[in-house]
Amino acid sequence: MNNIGLKIMAFLFGIGFWFFVMSTKDFQITMEVPVKLVRLPELLAVASKPPHTLPITVKGPAFDLIRMRWNYMNKDSNAVSIVIDLQEAELGATRRHIGARNFSAPNFPNVEFVEPSNQLLFLDLDLDTRIERNIPVKSNVTFDPAPGYIMTDVPKITPEQIRVSGARDALTRIFEIPTDSVRFDSLTANDNFKVALNLETFPAYVTPSDSSVIMNIDIQKLESKTFQKIPVHLIGRYNKDEAKLSPDTVSIKITGGQNVLDSITSQNLQLFVEINRFAIEDVDSLAPTVKMNLPSSVNREMSIKGYELVPDKVKLVKTEVTAAPADSLGEEE
Repeated sequence: MNNIGLKIMAFLFGIGFWFFVMSTKDFQITMEVPVKLVRLPELLAVASKPPHTLPITVKGPAFDLIRMRWNYMNKDSNAVSIVIDLQEAELGATRRHIGARNFSAPNFPNVEFVEPSNQLLFLDLDLDTRIERNIPVKSNVTFDPAPGYIMTDVPKITPEQIRVSGARDALTRIFEIPTDSVRFDSLTANDNFKVALNLETFPAYVTPSDSSVIMNIDIQKLESKTFQKIPVHLIGRYNKDEAKLSPDTVSIKITGGQNVLDSITSQNLQLFVEINRFAIEDVDSLAPTVKMNLPSSVNREMSIKGYELVPDKVKLVKTEVTAAPADSLGEEE
C-alpha cells in the first residue's frame, strides 16, 4: 500500500482495461439528427413543412458514438443524417418509411440505425408544382443623416425584386421580401450598404436567388441659396392697364441639398399670383405661389427643405383709366 509506483501502475492498468472494454462493447443512444431530402424531381417542390430533425436510436462503439455526436454538434453536416430519396416522388401527398436504409453516417461505419421495436417511423410530405416568381423587396432600413446633412432621395434597392423558386401554393402567398431591420446613423456622404434579407418567415424549401440586397443613398450637405429679383406674374382675366403687383419681383431663399441647389438657376423658378384669389380671400396682398421646374431625377420633396420670400407678400395695385382700347383686355400668364 505504501509503494507509489505500484499504485500508479495499477491506476494506469485500470484505465487501459476500461478503455479496452469500452472499445469492444456496443452502446445505444438516442439523438436528434438532420433530415435531408435528395433527388427531388426538377418540376416538383416541397409544399409542406417537414421537420428539420428527427429523433432516432443508434448503436455502436462508445468512442464512435462520442465522436459522431461531437462532429454533429460542431456543425459537421455530413456527420450523421436521415436521407430521404425523392427521385420517384409524384405530385401530391407522400409518406416515406424511415429505416436503416435512410441512415447515413459515412465516417462511422460501425454505427448502426436501430429500428424501433414498438412503432414505425414515417415522414409525411406534400409535393406541389415548382414555379418561379419575381417578388419585390421591402426596405426596413433606417438612414439618419448627420446634423447639417439631408437625404435627398428615397434609398435605391438593387435588385428591387428577388427571383424565388418553390411550391406554387407557397409562392402565391408571398407578396414581398423584407430586409432586416437595421439603422445607419450620422451619414455625411453617398454610400452603398449591403443589407440582409429577412427570410425567417419563408416557407420550407422556398429558395430565393439572393440573401441580401445593396441599398444606395444620396446624402448632401444642407445649404441655402438666394435668387434675386425673380418676377412675380399676375395671372387670370384682368385689364393689364388697371391692375398690377407691387412689388413685381421678389427674392427667394431656397434651403436644400448642396448639389440640388447648384443645379437650380433663376430660369427654373416661376412665381405667380391668381388675381381671383384677392377677391376670394378678401385681402389686398398675397404670398406668391412658387413653382420650381426641376429635372425629373430630382426628388423635390426630399431634396428641398423649404424656401423664404422677401418680401413674403405682394400687393394688388389698381389704377383707374378713363378709356381702354378694346384689345387691352386679356390674360397674362
